[in-house]
Amino acid sequence: MLRTSLRWAAASRMVVAVGCGCFGLFLLSGSRLAVASVVTAGLIAWTLVFCIRMLRMQGGDRVGARWLTADLAITCGVLAGQYWLIPPDSVPDGTGWMNALVAMTIVTYQWHTSPRVGALAAVLLVAAYWVGIQTAIGDNGGSWPAPAIWLLADALLSRGLFVMVRRGGRRADEYLAAGDRKRAAAEFSRARRADEREHLATLHDTAAATLLMVGLGTVPGRSDWLQQQARRDLALLDPEVRAVRPEPVLDLATMLAETTAAGQVTVHHPPLGELMVPSLPALAIRDSVREALTNVARHAGVPEATLSISREASGLVVEIRDQGVGFAPDRIPLTRRGISESITARMTRAGGVGTVSSVPGSGTVVRLEWAGV
Repeated sequence: MLRTSLRWAAASRMVVAVGCGCFGLFLLSGSRLAVASVVTAGLIAWTLVFCIRMLRMQGGDRVGARWLTADLAITCGVLAGQYWLIPPDSVPDGTGWMNALVAMTIVTYQWHTSPRVGALAAVLLVAAYWVGIQTAIGDNGGSWPAPAIWLLADALLSRGLFVMVRRGGRRADEYLAAGDRKRAAAEFSRARRADEREHLATLHDTAAATLLMVGLGTVPGRSDWLQQQARRDLALLDPEVRAVRPEPVLDLATMLAETTAAGQVTVHHPPLGELMVPSLPALAIRDSVREALTNVARHAGVPEATLSISREASGLVVEIRDQGVGFAPDRIPLTRRGISESITARMTRAGGVGTVSSVPGSGTVVRLEWAGV
């Protein structure tokens, strides 16, 4: 905001100097017009150079001492030479183009200089303006003190406005920075909670599920499957493995083929061609399928299930069906997290939908949907 304000100040002065200088020439004639044309052309050229430099400045920059001194000297010289630049019958009532020039110069100085330099420049510009008026019209300018007071008041008001804008800009920056910090902290907290939930879900799906199956006698002791499953569980829980970022896009068909082949349940499915899916939903679908097959092995009472992949209006749909004993989903205790966390919540975190439909005695259907395909 401050940088925009500084640019506005420089552009305003440039417009006033060019516009007023050109229109002032229409009020002159003869030798005065010739002199005024040369002086006005020089003033416009210098003002363009000086203001363009100010337009390129950053918000916290100050005008260099050499540039400021040159601009102040040129402007004061023009103001002091009003005898050649204004009509002889002009009255210093604060309505001439010289008054507009000095007022805009004083105002813009307050935005590009320190308070002391701005105050000194305002006094010098007002003094040059007074000298120019006295030279042009002598001692007949009885209304002179009023414009001088207003010019100094312009400087004071401009400085006050600049201070308010700068303070407001700093406060706005502080508010924005504080908001960014809060958003970053909230995002970090959400990411950490999501990672913790995913870690707990993976722990539930792997080591906890395997140990529970062993404890319930579902898996015979010293079976080859148990050893291989224990290795897979440890690999998935390895912090170094979890820290490795997957490829942006994964072949979901290959992942599902490996998951179904590694389970205790025989899974029937049609040939799975290549199916490239972004890593986040692909991993969520794979892990949800693994949990669904683990539930079949533990609870369904049947040794097989079917898996299908299709594209429907809702997007990509993966279904796991079994013809087991089924269950009543509304009677599942809240402490059981296999469906709520390892399937439903996991798919939700990946931007998908996971639903489980079952009726006692009629089997179970796990439906995983992702709208990105």
